[in-house]
Amino acid sequence: MAREAGVSVATASRALARYGYVKEETREKVLAAAKKLNYQYNVVAKNLRTSKTTTIGYLLPDITNPFYSRIVRGIQDVAFEEEYNVIICNNDNDIIKTERFVKMLLRHRVEGIIYSTPYNQVLNDMCDTFKKQEIPVINCYGSTRLCASDVVTGDAEKGCYQAARHLLELGHRRIAILRVKESGVSNRRFEGCRKALEDFGVEIDPRFLVDAEDFSQESGYLQAKILFSSPQKPTALIAFSEQLAIGVLKAAREDGIKVPEDLSLVGVDDIIAELLEPPLTSVVIPTYEAGRAAASLLFSRIKEENSSPPREVVLEEKLVVRKSTRGRV
Repeated sequence: MAREAGVSVATASRALARYGYVKEETREKVLAAAKKLNYQYNVVAKNLRTSKTTTIGYLLPDITNPFYSRIVRGIQDVAFEEEYNVIICNNDNDIIKTERFVKMLLRHRVEGIIYSTPYNQVLNDMCDTFKKQEIPVINCYGSTRLCASDVVTGDAEKGCYQAARHLLELGHRRIAILRVKESGVSNRRFEGCRKALEDFGVEIDPRFLVDAEDFSQESGYLQAKILFSSPQKPTALIAFSEQLAIGVLKAAREDGIKVPEDLSLVGVDDIIAELLEPPLTSVVIPTYEAGRAAASLLFSRIKEENSSPPREVVLEEKLVVRKSTRGRV
């Protein structure tokens, strides 16, 4: 290619890699030669030379959940700007899958890892390996019990405080809370609800405090069916994920419970909330922005050789009121 352009190999290399000084006229000659010869930049050769793989990994529990797909989009957009590739690992929060994915990421010599998974023993056990190999790990709305260089999370307590206060101001007092007990973020959301109820002098009714297995539609549906079968029913319900809320909507329709006439419903996430029937009042989580923030923190660590102190980015979560909530008559 250098011969085709009539320049030295060093000049051709600088023109293609866009480093160092090259006259614009010379650069155009090199690019024209590259196009004529159908030259493709050899990333593997560059990586062998620089010991860089320009690859990061992202571990998530469920790629079909739109919550995580928006985070993926944010991560990939930043990675594209940095000319990096992203290996997406859907582990279903399964130990065997997680172990296989982690080993694969290490074999591929990824330069960093972002995770959004709940607590996982395999990831916990791999902390020392990540540290020894100087692989930065970023927590993006995942478990805070795992080793992370930096954390991206939301003000979950404030968002759910607003949700509970909204229902209380509408006159509701029999408010059910559908949470995931073993989840740290779920506990913070519960704390926000508890504070709002306390501010209004309302005690939490143990019958209306419901623990789901996870944040899925199936869990929301199963717990709602149990809740709706009891003689004393809630007039309002806060579900700690949009998928849980969708499960509640399905159960309510089957049991002839109208939303919002019989039950005011609030969800968390706000991914497709506006498209539901009725449109769902939701605590908005800025998932795309969370993905971008996590990727930015990771690339900052990659460039800084992972030397800076731990950082935490807390994103605002706020309530958007739609037609799934109404006042008590």
